[in-house]
Amino acid sequence: LEGVSEDQMTTQVRFVSGSVEAACGLGLADGIVDLVESGDTMRAAGLHAIDTILDTESVLITNRHPRFPQLAAVIKQRVEGIMTARKYVLCQYNIARTRLEMACKVAPGRQAPTVTSLEQDGWVAVSVMVEKKSINDTMDQLQDAGATDILVLQIGNARA
Repeated sequence: LEGVSEDQMTTQVRFVSGSVEAACGLGLADGIVDLVESGDTMRAAGLHAIDTILDTESVLITNRHPRFPQLAAVIKQRVEGIMTARKYVLCQYNIARTRLEMACKVAPGRQAPTVTSLEQDGWVAVSVMVEKKSINDTMDQLQDAGATDILVLQIGNARA
């Protein structure tokens, strides 16, 4: 704050929830401190980060002997499901049964692929979970192995 003396500077701190990015645009604040994940909303409001105050991470911590162990297990299972869904996509494709073994080496899935017979003799449909980070290479390799109609679907949630 160049050109402003310390006795002229005043700061008011207020807790605001919701779309705090709008406070600057509405003239309610000169600046904000906000928890952001990607910064997309901030940039959409025409703002930019001046500095990072703190890098954080979310963790799930339970007591060794929780009062409600079943509830703790359900919460853990749900968090793991979301984490799995963020890491994987569902890849579906059709392939001749004679080429299935080769395709399963390319994309074996987390446990095993789901294979369903098609109406066309000698052909199967395959569904398999693949890590997002490798899906493009996997699709190329599946196509090289003879797979057709290769689809990739987002996973909203999952359970082991």
